[in-house]
Amino acid sequence: MVKPSSRRTLKFVSAVCLAGLLTGCGRGPRIGPLVTADPNAPPTPTPFGPFGSVSVELPALAPLAGTPLVSIAGTWGDFPGPSEPSAIEIPPPMPPIPMPPNSINIILLGSDRRPGFYGSRTDTIMIVSLDSSAGTVRLLSLPRDLYVYIPGWTVNRINTADQHGGPELVALTLLYNLGIEAHHWVRVSFNGFITAVNLLDGIDIQVERSIEDECDERPVLFSAGLQHMNGYTALCYARVRKSSSDFERIKRQQQVLVAVFERVLTLDGLSKVPQLYEQFGELAETDMDLGDILPLVPLAATVAGDSSRIEHYSIDRTLVTSWRVPSSGAQVLLPNREEIQAYLLQAFAP
Repeated sequence: MVKPSSRRTLKFVSAVCLAGLLTGCGRGPRIGPLVTADPNAPPTPTPFGPFGSVSVELPALAPLAGTPLVSIAGTWGDFPGPSEPSAIEIPPPMPPIPMPPNSINIILLGSDRRPGFYGSRTDTIMIVSLDSSAGTVRLLSLPRDLYVYIPGWTVNRINTADQHGGPELVALTLLYNLGIEAHHWVRVSFNGFITAVNLLDGIDIQVERSIEDECDERPVLFSAGLQHMNGYTALCYARVRKSSSDFERIKRQQQVLVAVFERVLTLDGLSKVPQLYEQFGELAETDMDLGDILPLVPLAATVAGDSSRIEHYSIDRTLVTSWRVPSSGAQVLLPNREEIQAYLLQAFAP
């Protein structure tokens, strides 16, 4: 439970989540023709409480070429043990990452769940961490193919945790493998994303380089420069990766998150918050108190007005090792645990 003194911080994060809930981007929807630019508008011109210090030497996570196995009983500490064998030895839990006092961590999940299709995965997993003391927001993105222990189940891609046990299992997975404890979660589908961005009359994105790719099995082109995108175009921009990589897609997802956040905080965007609130149940799912969002959205202006207060982090290719699962042939990313721990200790330093 969040302390009363942290209530204001929680409300402030609710405003951040109003933007964050709009940015989930899983596998793409089959909803109409692909566009290479916004058809309605041309390009425009112009993160629980603090922990003690951590100094633990962690064993390397080594893939085993033999028969799938379950690690020796007890190595998972206070977390539930596996119910199925794993292709690698299960590493011990990551020690807690110290957080600044009164920090609030929220998991943003982008799900490809949709009517008529069985199962879903969260190909967008991001932690939004608000440091109220420093007045900063940290965004930490995780690659969908990160091969981690999902407590109570097995080692699998991190994007399967939500389907297997919901956001609560995602939070437990993050705590086990990263040492980061989450307070709340927000999950949004691609249809919710499209609707929300369209309600905001689109967002502005600075495309760093021209991108030729494929979305919904159709060619797509994003020209370099400032582009005004509607919901569907922004969704495609956030999820294409065939011409680049999942790591570059992560950067674009964070870019879209910030663009939505800034759009909500414009005068015109704020005028549309009541409409977004009315449709909140259709746009997203969350364990947060929605009543805190509307009157406190303007509190986010301090961060939105100074982009340097939004810090961008991600588990990138320097922190993982590509590996192929022997039994399935699936290409996954093994976490380089010591490097990840050092990276997070620096990123979230109080």
